[in-house]
Amino acid sequence: MMSWLPLLLIVLAVLLGSLRFALAPRPSAPRLAALLVLQLLAAVLLYFTLQPPARPGHAGTLLVASAGADAAALASVPAEAVVRLPEAPALRGATPVPDLATALRQHPGTRDVVIVGQGLPARDRDAALPAVRFLPNAAPRGLVELQAPPLLAPGAGFNVHARAQGLPSARVELLDPAGHRVAIAAPDKAGRVTLGASARDVGDVLFALRVLDERGQVLDQLPVPVRVRAITAPALRLLAGAPGPELKYLQRWATDIGANVQTSMLVGGGLQLGDAPTALDATTLARLDLLVLDERRLAALSTAQRNAISTAVRAGLGVLVRTSGALDGNARRALREWGMQVRGGDQTRPVALQGATDAGQEAAALSVERFNIDISSPDVVTLLVAADGSAIGGWRALGLGRVGLLPITDSYALVLAGHAGAHAELWNAVLSSLARPSTNVPPPALPAWAWSGERISLCGLKAPVSVIAEDESRTALLPDPAAGGCVAAWPQHAGWHRIDAAGQQESLLLLDPAKAAAMHAQQMREATLALSGGVARTAPLPIPGPRWPWLLGFVIVATALWWFERRRTVQSASA
Repeated sequence: MMSWLPLLLIVLAVLLGSLRFALAPRPSAPRLAALLVLQLLAAVLLYFTLQPPARPGHAGTLLVASAGADAAALASVPAEAVVRLPEAPALRGATPVPDLATALRQHPGTRDVVIVGQGLPARDRDAALPAVRFLPNAAPRGLVELQAPPLLAPGAGFNVHARAQGLPSARVELLDPAGHRVAIAAPDKAGRVTLGASARDVGDVLFALRVLDERGQVLDQLPVPVRVRAITAPALRLLAGAPGPELKYLQRWATDIGANVQTSMLVGGGLQLGDAPTALDATTLARLDLLVLDERRLAALSTAQRNAISTAVRAGLGVLVRTSGALDGNARRALREWGMQVRGGDQTRPVALQGATDAGQEAAALSVERFNIDISSPDVVTLLVAADGSAIGGWRALGLGRVGLLPITDSYALVLAGHAGAHAELWNAVLSSLARPSTNVPPPALPAWAWSGERISLCGLKAPVSVIAEDESRTALLPDPAAGGCVAAWPQHAGWHRIDAAGQQESLLLLDPAKAAAMHAQQMREATLALSGGVARTAPLPIPGPRWPWLLGFVIVATALWWFERRRTVQSASA
């Protein structure tokens, strides 16, 4: 529409001017014809001054030097024009440009683009490009991929996935915020490695991922954002047939995660220790999220209590039966009523936990004792997985709730051996699998990290949205209706930022590309390779012709038109 607007305005001006000439007093026919012709000629010249006719362009190759490009690589590619981006070094014969879009505007006849160096930064990858060829530098060496954990609950376990490139004999270690090693492993043949740890208190902290050579020297490192959020405190009730260390450390774990916990253990003679005893009825069970009881307490339940628990489970309650000894007939009968057919359970054996290792020894998996219980029900889901892939316990749905069985007898041994984090991870996994579904409002869905100095696109957020930097400066973001209400930001400083979406805030870590050079270079390399391909333009694109001849003609004709106008005015005044 904008290309037709100047033409419409010029036509309107010609019509109004012609009408004025025609209505002027006593116009002579030759003078009127000359004025109309000159006015029309001036209008045509003005239009072509604003929009000069296109002429055939020259279809050539544009050579673009990106970061890390060298003169030898540029000399090996024949091209009609050579430019260098701001990230590229100063190279002889390369014209500096602020971005790739500017270079393409300066060379409108470009047939194809050849990128030399590390690749295009995010600023230039959205430009409308012809066919692209990429001649990359050598692949970067170091940590080139990082998958940080999602939002975590206090005490939850998490995994950090990474990839090291060009370092075949290196090891990768994970350090907690205090600088203590929590995990170490050697990458596989593809360079990929997974390291586990556990979250602690609520807040945002930075773990560190480091690559070490054979002598223990640090080759590369990356910060790992870990975001821990408070959740609605679960209500737990722990019932045991006798005191024991397993119950003691289970109670400590429940207290550490902020749960509302009630404990009761039988000591004989009808006596109980722990909190004030409460009835197992519909009212008390409706206030619980998870009921944990051992095999002796399960066997001691009355028929009314089992019925009350069954009704509560169907309404959403979670129940876990943990085994500290062999299951008797009453316990098996109760499990069978809940749809869990169990066999065995008369012997124990050690089992290694999946993902739980000693940080000081690369291959030392943590072990616990378990009963040889087999759950044969077809609808049972594995509760935990051992290091060898076998199932440890299981659960099945019963109405809206779940009933589970955990045959581990001494998870407390993990704490005594200095692995309290692994103990918390084990029981957090059990809690998340069996407890009543949470009513927490989900936080805004954000990535764990992004790059500073690059555009960040955020979707699925409720307006209004703003970004809050570490210095508490706030930047409002405008949603784009054409992009489904997504917003975009371009923060320049690294560090923690908060995204405020309709009053809900979530954190986002911005990484400095200079401090994660290998990963940033690898991402540029892969993104530029994804742009490669396409078909080169076989015909040159038309380019705008010169404006100055049309402008010169317009000035001459406009001057002549003014002279005729002025001469008529003077003659009329003298008459």
